[in-house]
Amino acid sequence: MSSLDDDDDDDDEAEMQHRTRAVLSVVIVAALCASVASFARQRATWSLGDDDVVAWMSRAPARDAALGALTLPGTHDSATHYLSENLQPGREAQLPEWARTAVRLAEALRIPVDQLVRRWAKAQTLSVGEQLERGIRYVDVRAGWNRDLERWAVHHALTGAAVDEVMEEIKTFLVSAPSEVVVVELTHFFGDPTPDDVERLALMVDEVFGNMTARYRAGKSSLFERTVGEMAEANDRVVVVFEDDDVGRRHGFWPRKTITNTYANTDNFSDMMAFNHDVVSAFNDVNYDASAILKTSWTLTTQAKTVVASLNVFEKNPHSLLELAEWKANGHLSAFADDATRDKCSIGNIVVVDDLEHSDVVAVALRLNAVGIFPKGQCKWIAERAAHSLDDDNVVEA
Repeated sequence: MSSLDDDDDDDDEAEMQHRTRAVLSVVIVAALCASVASFARQRATWSLGDDDVVAWMSRAPARDAALGALTLPGTHDSATHYLSENLQPGREAQLPEWARTAVRLAEALRIPVDQLVRRWAKAQTLSVGEQLERGIRYVDVRAGWNRDLERWAVHHALTGAAVDEVMEEIKTFLVSAPSEVVVVELTHFFGDPTPDDVERLALMVDEVFGNMTARYRAGKSSLFERTVGEMAEANDRVVVVFEDDDVGRRHGFWPRKTITNTYANTDNFSDMMAFNHDVVSAFNDVNYDASAILKTSWTLTTQAKTVVASLNVFEKNPHSLLELAEWKANGHLSAFADDATRDKCSIGNIVVVDDLEHSDVVAVALRLNAVGIFPKGQCKWIAERAAHSLDDDNVVEA
């Protein structure tokens, strides 16, 4: 074959690659546009009347129970209703695998990186203040350090609002609702902060909440000994769980082990439900370590393959984390809780969801609190529990 023919073949191949890339770009943009349209559609919402939830801790049974005897409704990645176009600074390895995949896809297809990443990073549509007004009493804040800007900001792959702004939202709610107690968990200190940077974060949180902070006392657990009413009367209104135990201890914050974090790390609903079935059975076992409160995550986790599948316009797949939660998870929480109650199983001290706006987690939690935490050993699920048990591989959130 002549060199001229070779050149023609190369030109044809280059032209084919160019056309393929162009077609793929159109397909991806179409998929993203479809996702935007889906957000705008009218969706059914789960809600209670404002009077029922703004001060639900002011009434029995919550008022007369300890936090460790309640089920608190909570949200996952609580402060991600706003996310910027900037990736969280720091080591690339700190980005979840799905985010690294989304970045590579967006760059290859020449579409804005933040546009694709945000679809799977945004876990909530409501601000933290709005969530608290709707009954949420556990707030999950991922705090990332930005060395260039010298500030702590919320993050989930992308950076969001300043952490101090989120803390001020919580304080504003607590001032307006003096009967309520909120658990705030600060974790995922990404961005390679120094010990001084972490101290700066703790000092800022301490300054915002001041004498509203329920201080940790080693050897005593007010989570189990004092009622919510007693905590509110003493103005111990916010329990701060802090990832760095050494720094947190100096400020009277609660150590990370205060909460046993569990999550299934899957985008498959059946796998998530089976995992939580095992979590609940372990929680109800007589051998469960009752020194910590259990957080059950009714959440599906984005995987690299989830992001890839969302770009397939020939299949009806979720285009975002919000759609993943709404389409596959949130509508089944109530039935799961009812089944657990029927079998005398308590589902945990905290239950978190994505997309609170389209979840009935608050109604579920209030219903569970009316029943109360069952004594250990009564749960019928214990005998059905799978061979695997809670361990470091499946209870600590990454």
